[in-house]
Amino acid sequence: MESTSSFNFDDLISFPSTKKIMAGNIVNTNGENVPYFIELGFSKKSLADCNGWKNFTHEIIGEYIEEHLDDKDYEKTLQSKIMTEDLRWNWSKKAFNYNTSEYNWFFLKTEDDITQAVCLTFHPKESTLNKHNIFYIEYIASAPWNRNSLLYNREFKGVGIEIIKQIQRYFKETYHYKYGFSLHSLPQAQEFYEKIGMINYPKYNDKNGLFFYEIAEDKVTILLGETNAGN
Repeated sequence: MESTSSFNFDDLISFPSTKKIMAGNIVNTNGENVPYFIELGFSKKSLADCNGWKNFTHEIIGEYIEEHLDDKDYEKTLQSKIMTEDLRWNWSKKAFNYNTSEYNWFFLKTEDDITQAVCLTFHPKESTLNKHNIFYIEYIASAPWNRNSLLYNREFKGVGIEIIKQIQRYFKETYHYKYGFSLHSLPQAQEFYEKIGMINYPKYNDKNGLFFYEIAEDKVTILLGETNAGN
């Protein structure tokens, strides 16, 4: 994991123009549909939003520890209650390091311009299944208040899968790639990826010990609800 730093990468980043490419609705915990849009490209505000997520998580963890001072193994207990593996990711540093044409940044934002999820992709990536061009997810995260947790109620449901679905449509429409994508998964996220139909291919578990997953074209059509795709 990356360590946080007082060094301000924002001062060195050349911020590209951003544009809204897709829109839809996500459901909040009250069952209400809330409009959102997908922003392509990163801005200072988007990166600041993502870097600020750790403050929310730190506050939740601090409250838990204060209430469970007698738990000598609280770190292990927390792992089953809240996702912390991406807590130290520095999104400004990632924007500084991944800003060439092979990388695309996507931000899912609600109409109040608050970032609810982020995904950084690399393309083209050769599929391990059929040698077609697909995209690869370098990093993906949803705001901590949108994740399943035993410590708090989430605000919006399904933002992680929604941003993936819209990105899949983007690469299909823009680059005419076949359906499919791959990634290396953090341990706490493996169950989620397997649930949506991704398969682990141990031969490619070559990135810091993380498991490599890819999803086949037919599984993507199911994910997108396009049952007649390809006919």
